[in-house]
Amino acid sequence: MNQIHFFNLTSTFFPVLYLVFFTFFFQARKLIAVDENFTICSVPRYCGKMNIKFPFFIQGRDEPRCGYPGFEIHCRNNSLPSISFGDGDYIINDIYYHNQSCHLSRAVSFDKYAICSHSIRNISIPSDRFLLPSLQNKTFLFFNCNLSSSRELPRYNIHCAAKNESNATLALFSNDPMLNFASEYCDTRVVVPVAFTSGEGSLEGILNRGFMVEWIASNCSICEASGGKCGFDYTTYHFKCFCRDRPHAWYCTPKNESRFNLGLGLASSIVGILLVILAFYYCIRKFTSDNIDENIEAFLKDHECLAPRRLYRATQQTT
Repeated sequence: MNQIHFFNLTSTFFPVLYLVFFTFFFQARKLIAVDENFTICSVPRYCGKMNIKFPFFIQGRDEPRCGYPGFEIHCRNNSLPSISFGDGDYIINDIYYHNQSCHLSRAVSFDKYAICSHSIRNISIPSDRFLLPSLQNKTFLFFNCNLSSSRELPRYNIHCAAKNESNATLALFSNDPMLNFASEYCDTRVVVPVAFTSGEGSLEGILNRGFMVEWIASNCSICEASGGKCGFDYTTYHFKCFCRDRPHAWYCTPKNESRFNLGLGLASSIVGILLVILAFYYCIRKFTSDNIDENIEAFLKDHECLAPRRLYRATQQTT
């Protein structure tokens, strides 16, 4: 019966002890472990000499979780990165992470033939990801313009071959006061954003110098300032700040607070282990004490001549 009782006691105790030990080692592992997302997105990424960070990621080479959906870029021949829009590919000349903007230019350079043949098209920027700065200048190209009835417009003529006054091609900047007037004498127009309108002698040179765009994505500065790495959780489809301990919504928990929480968990586990050990020790002591009493009673029962009551009766007869 005692053996069965002892077996029941140990069979209840050890699973509890295992659970407490498991909690202890799990908390200790959390204290020293680094989150996988943080490790992966902490690796420096480059295309040529350009540092690639959130929201961009290099297609086919980088983990998409380290970027933002729709911001995949290409890195061909490890030169300048490029990005694809609806009307073609664009070279990323510079990325300004502090104000979420970048300098782009056409991968295929403009030449006068492209302008005069009307093969140039309006830029097709995905409005859900990028926008043009409101103060950025633009070049308006007007085609099939009739200059015969205007004395002001001929100075904007770019003099394409095989063109005359009835089907001329004009180029004006967006801040030119003659812009609205020119649109009345031309059939079609194409708008090309330009970041720089000086320093180049030709129209092609100005167009090929490119333009600025601003991107629309979660701001990464708060996360980076807290020591995290920006990324994206494709399961929940939300921005995440990957931190050393785990992913957070926007920023990492301060180290002191994080260490305090983990330390509290470790302390609780240690206290739990001690309490279980003490409880088991108490039960063993009680079981051992009860077992000794039972053995003494059984011994006295088997040896009645040594029982105290017999000694008492003998003493009574003598008196």
